[in-house]
Amino acid sequence: MNTIDLKDFGPIISDKETGNRIYDLIKEKNPNSSVVQIDMESIKSMATFCAKQIFGRLYVELTPAVFFNNIKILHATEDVQLIIRLGIQNAVENS
Repeated sequence: MNTIDLKDFGPIISDKETGNRIYDLIKEKNPNSSVVQIDMESIKSMATFCAKQIFGRLYVELTPAVFFNNIKILHATEDVQLIIRLGIQNAVENS
């Protein structure tokens, strides 16, 4: 199991470059065949477009079953969890 701590990217994730770096970090851990934990304890907020760029894209690429089995989001606030859900919803609607 791989863990990615996002403390170096926070407390707010709000730009495309940061979203790309986080997405690339997750993809490097091969979430198709292994569990990747994403520790969001230090993240206070995230732009919806970044949530779409990271988690929405993973959701669409991996399929929902693989996403929910292999991507584990740890310590996210309720607000950040809502933003992630909105990002996934936007990605699904636009795919």
